Amino acid sequence: MNEIQKSEQAAKDITKPSTKFKGYTLEEIRYQRALVTLQKEFCKTKINRNLRDMQKANPFSSAASASGSIPGKIGMIAGKLMTGLNYLDYAMIGFSLFGTARKVLSFFRRKKK
Repeated sequence: MNEIQKSEQAAKDITKPSTKFKGYTLEEIRYQRALVTLQKEFCKTKINRNLRDMQKANPFSSAASASGSIPGKIGMIAGKLMTGLNYLDYAMIGFSLFGTARKVLSFFRRKKK
C-alpha cells in the first residue's frame, strides 16, 4: 500500500513539478556522454566477440579452428539452416533440389530409340 502512495506522489511530481526544469549542467552532460561512450564500447566488444565466434564456427572460413571437427560444424550449420528459414525458403530449396535431381536422373537414364 505504501508503494502505491509513493508512485502516486511520483506521478504528481512528474505531471506538476514544483520547480521548472532549467536544463542540464555541464557536469551532467559530460557524465551522460561518458556513459553513452562506455555503452558503445561494450556493444562493439560484444559484436566483435560474436563475429569471431561465428568465424570460428564456419568451416569455410580461414579463421576456423583446426581442432574443430567438420561433422560437428556441418551439423551446426544444418541446425541453423533449419531454424532460420521460413516456409517459402523451404519451398524454394525443395524446388531447386527437385530440378537438379531430375536433371541428374535424366542423364543416367537410357535413351529410348
